[in-house]
Amino acid sequence: MWYVIWTTTGSEDRAITDLNTFAEGLFSRAFVPKRIISKKIGQSWVTAKTALFPGYIFVDTDSIEELASAIRITDRFNIVLATDGDYLPLTDEESGFADRLYADGGNFDMSQGIIEGDKIKITSGPLMGLEGFITKINRHKRIAYLELDMFGVKTKTTVGLEVVEKN
Repeated sequence: MWYVIWTTTGSEDRAITDLNTFAEGLFSRAFVPKRIISKKIGQSWVTAKTALFPGYIFVDTDSIEELASAIRITDRFNIVLATDGDYLPLTDEESGFADRLYADGGNFDMSQGIIEGDKIKITSGPLMGLEGFITKINRHKRIAYLELDMFGVKTKTTVGLEVVEKN
């Protein structure tokens, strides 16, 4: 089952290294979901990779209690997300999203789309099928704002989206 570990924002990659050191063999997969976006610096667009959910690590394990105990020895991790002391696995929908991200190397790549009237149609990329989660688009910055049900709450994030045509 997929679980989420909360860590210090900005230290997610170091936390994955610590996880491999202190909890080796207690999980099958772990990753930090990343978004790939385009940023305009000066006159040119450059590709940047940043955390999709800053401060969170996704871990697939069947031994969450052992994993939680093992990572307590380092201060890199804050907590495994839980409710009333019970560790909170991701829902089936959230797990499907995590599996989809993991299959793509943990990266949420740039998507492309067409604006038709007041609707967006995604033509390529990981946003295909997720159009209903888009709350806003900034064409000039090439980003889409998403609101997802993650970690038991509505979570807002941004991802890369290039609008190639407007009808």
